Amino acid sequence: MQKRQTKSDDKIVEKFRAVLDENTSLSIYNKPGDRSYYIIRNDLTKDYEVEVMPNEAPILNKILSEPEPYESSLADPKILEEIIFPINEAIKKVFGDINDLNLESIKLAVGGNKSDYVTINELDLRRFDVNPTLSGLMDFIRENNESILGFLDREYINEEGNVIYLNCVKKSVSDNIYSIKLKVLASMQQRGYFLQQEHKYYGLQLYLIIESKTSDDDKILEFLKEIDINWELIFFRRKLAIHDWTEIECEKNAENLKNYMRSKYENLNYFDVNNITRLIVKNQLQFIVADKMASLLYNMKLDRSSQFHEDSYSITLKKAEIAAAARIACAYLGIHIELKIDSDISLDEVLKYETELTNM
Repeated sequence: MQKRQTKSDDKIVEKFRAVLDENTSLSIYNKPGDRSYYIIRNDLTKDYEVEVMPNEAPILNKILSEPEPYESSLADPKILEEIIFPINEAIKKVFGDINDLNLESIKLAVGGNKSDYVTINELDLRRFDVNPTLSGLMDFIRENNESILGFLDREYINEEGNVIYLNCVKKSVSDNIYSIKLKVLASMQQRGYFLQQEHKYYGLQLYLIIESKTSDDDKILEFLKEIDINWELIFFRRKLAIHDWTEIECEKNAENLKNYMRSKYENLNYFDVNNITRLIVKNQLQFIVADKMASLLYNMKLDRSSQFHEDSYSITLKKAEIAAAARIACAYLGIHIELKIDSDISLDEVLKYETELTNM
């Protein structure tokens, strides 16, 4: 069967967000096909300081092709020791040592005090024969601990309004996991929020992004557990939240039920959905019955399509077929009800289609 394309086919269609504590959230995005994204965001602003100084951007931005932010900002080195390096160790523990995150960009402040220092970036570290990974950075910082004052803004992405302090990535982590990315950044777009809520000029945030083929990969769940994220509770909440919201909205409003069926069961056409909804409303049946009915009829149309070589969307269900699906759904769910059907529907036809649906 040829699936009908919709305008949203290339968009993320499912999102779940859980607030884990006052500083951390986890969002899961599922795209059609084979793309799922875990995005863990940790707000570093409450626990760590960022020192902001004016820089030479008023002059430099007339010289440089890419503009710089008008301030230099220095992040607390404890972020690396207490947050970044433990995450990298957890990644290596779960996915293997070969998946040490590659260091894409960083700028360290090295010197005697915050008014007298030099900066070295990832290119300089490579020249010093530092392994270009987070483990290599960790070894370098621990060997030079007394002179590492912090890490500074390394990139300014003008189009996004993001100031990047640290950027790491590892691609092809496993058969199921395309990449793991770790970023520390400040969003210029969110500056107003942090000024209002935290009275701080920059809101530093850590982002950990996992891109995979599926949202329930065992290794991802093991990794979440390793970094103290209770994924079992999150998935339980996610399942309940999606189910409860859908059920409540569909039982509250027939239009919501129609939209749900059109979205989930794409071969049910306009007349099918209207007739199913009409029977549901007439008998005041629950959402779970409607969903089971739609599932049965969806499969019936698929079967008819393969038998008669027709597009299943163009086949319109008979009212007797819909009534048969309702009777089976109620029986399956243990709901005892004397179904009210239109007078022009033959009971013999209903029984015939019940047998067909039962034997599919």
